[in-house]
Amino acid sequence: MKQKRKETELNYVLKRITEESNNGRIRVVLVVNSRSSQAKKVEAEAIRPIKRVILGKTGLLNVTFFQYEVAPTDVDDNAEKLAACLMDGDILVTLGGDGTATIGVNAAFLSGKKVRYYTLPFGNFNDIARTVRRARGGEVYGLESRVDGEHFRFALCYFTMGMLAESTEVFDESKIREKLRKKRGRLCFSLIVLFKWFMKNHKKRFIPRFRYELDGNRGGVEMAGISDVVILNGESMAKLVRGGDYYLNDRFLVRMASLQNIFTMCWFMIRGFFMGVKGEKALKFKITFEEEVVGGEVEIQAEGEYKKLKNVKNIEFKKTKEALQIL
Repeated sequence: MKQKRKETELNYVLKRITEESNNGRIRVVLVVNSRSSQAKKVEAEAIRPIKRVILGKTGLLNVTFFQYEVAPTDVDDNAEKLAACLMDGDILVTLGGDGTATIGVNAAFLSGKKVRYYTLPFGNFNDIARTVRRARGGEVYGLESRVDGEHFRFALCYFTMGMLAESTEVFDESKIREKLRKKRGRLCFSLIVLFKWFMKNHKKRFIPRFRYELDGNRGGVEMAGISDVVILNGESMAKLVRGGDYYLNDRFLVRMASLQNIFTMCWFMIRGFFMGVKGEKALKFKITFEEEVVGGEVEIQAEGEYKKLKNVKNIEFKKTKEALQIL
């Protein structure tokens, strides 16, 4: 089933490239990560077929080809470098998991160019691919996070802060990455890894106390005990948690919760799987940390790509002004 879905997605991309080339000259930009656990599959099942169509003996004459290799730095650095390469009219296709896909999403928004975006999924969760597939041929609005008034990152599907964000660090451990490279059933293995991490770390303090503003209206003081903030915009979060079509409009979903108890965490996941996340719809959401804990730190992640922020005063989330065109 998964293989058929990948073939269907690849055929769709090739079909759209062919159609666009009939209307004039275009450039296809592929984004790949040769160090990912699925690099060999990406090469065999996506890169070679695409190159064969574009560059083969009976290739498309109106198509030029450019391949961006993800550097061993971070999402933000790669997004900036890729954005500098993009031009109006480009077809931008990322090949890999959500980590590679979010580089493409950020680059597209940062560039300010009129590009058409798509992603072929080769990851564990593939949340971005799921949302993009639903929005074929249309436009989507992403999320932007700003830290102390400065742009931090874009996301198409979700941001999280706190425990859920910090848990993603475990997948950067060399032993875990190696097992993910070799194992079948990577989703089940990933969930087992996360459960073990939760049992070891759930008693920590993950988010300093803060005030929040929802659509400019000041909320109450959230005392210590809130472990997670979830900002949801796409069809899913970590594959299992149901989202919505917020990416089609100017709102997103906000959920603040304490998930450090095994029962509350399980209920959050079960409810999220069957009914979606319970929360409040918002145009803007802002967190301001209390002065006495500004010197602390908080983890934030977008679609699996995390960063630890220190000495932060406030973090704001809002929708992008410009839409991203989906191939």
